[in-house]
Amino acid sequence: MISIVIPALNEEQLLPACLQSLKEQNWRGEYEIIVVDNGSSDRTAEVAAEKGARVISCPKKGVAYARQAGAEAAGGDIVVQVDADTIYPADWLGKINDNFTKDKMAIGFAGRYIYMNPARWAPLETAYRKFLNQAGIVVLGYPAAVSGANFAFKKAFFLQSKGYDAKALYPDQWGIARNLSKYGKIRYDHDLVTVTSNRRIAKPWYVIMYEIIRNCCHVLSHFIRHCSGKFRKSGSRVK
Repeated sequence: MISIVIPALNEEQLLPACLQSLKEQNWRGEYEIIVVDNGSSDRTAEVAAEKGARVISCPKKGVAYARQAGAEAAGGDIVVQVDADTIYPADWLGKINDNFTKDKMAIGFAGRYIYMNPARWAPLETAYRKFLNQAGIVVLGYPAAVSGANFAFKKAFFLQSKGYDAKALYPDQWGIARNLSKYGKIRYDHDLVTVTSNRRIAKPWYVIMYEIIRNCCHVLSHFIRHCSGKFRKSGSRVK
């Protein structure tokens, strides 16, 4: 079985479309939808229940805590990260299942997202994230730009890894991929695509530029630390 986990904080408006897209998947295998109410003050929990989702509560605010609670409660062999403001194509679950079926060595698969109303510069972001993921696989051994809205992993290895680290850089993206990579291969599937809302980019251009630069600096810092750590380990073995 596949367990779909959706952390939700005041997502009453966008959650219904997300849940509807998940209920319309054409994959005929067994799956469950878990909505983790992360302390909402609106009707998020009620809307989720009305749409047939299993609702659990995680009062401790933060996406890492909500995703952890959902993954621990999941009954499936595979857990899939989903975001409440994202729409999932009808063949999405089928592709995830096919990926794990064809690649027995993989314990996780990262996909990507596109915007519902993409800006003119959106192709540049897509190319940038593809480059980061491919470079991450070469340098780190796992994708460096995992999407919180489109990532699947085997629960058995999640439990071994202890899951999400709230103190990590991007705990449901970089953090979870790094933790799981210690136990098996994390793959990147560029064709595993979802459609997300524009709210992440509904900001002044200078704010977006600041966030891009900040994120690049964070990622570069982690790359440097990783490479220097490997260099120190190889140097100690030589001695």
